[in-house]
Amino acid sequence: MNTEYFTISIRTWHPVVPAEALIAAIGLEPDVAYSVGSRRTNPSGELLDGFYRTSYCTFGLLRKAPGDFTEALAPLLDQLENNQATFHHIALTGGRTELYVGVFFEGSSGFTLGTADMRRLAELSLELSIEVYP
Repeated sequence: MNTEYFTISIRTWHPVVPAEALIAAIGLEPDVAYSVGSRRTNPSGELLDGFYRTSYCTFGLLRKAPGDFTEALAPLLDQLENNQATFHHIALTGGRTELYVGVFFEGSSGFTLGTADMRRLAELSLELSIEVYP
């Protein structure tokens, strides 16, 4: 018996736009955010050597949802349509935004991403990153 679940987040990077501006433009509460030029820290907030080279934000959309992530993709892309201009602007000004999917399973697993979903990702200027955890 296969047990499979997934998580989906938005991750965005930008070489000059501060994290606060990315957060405001995307309109979601970030799980992690830091701005270009700010001092690096570890997850507990302790200062590290150096400064961040880019701004970065991650926004959790779905956490530990059961089943195949491809079934959740179309409704999620519908919800993100309002952010199309923001994602385009990020890409056109040197940044990038991705839909990050973590797939967790026991046994074997696989998926097919349909052309309609691939087209919609491209139209939204979203890259797709999938990490598989057996």
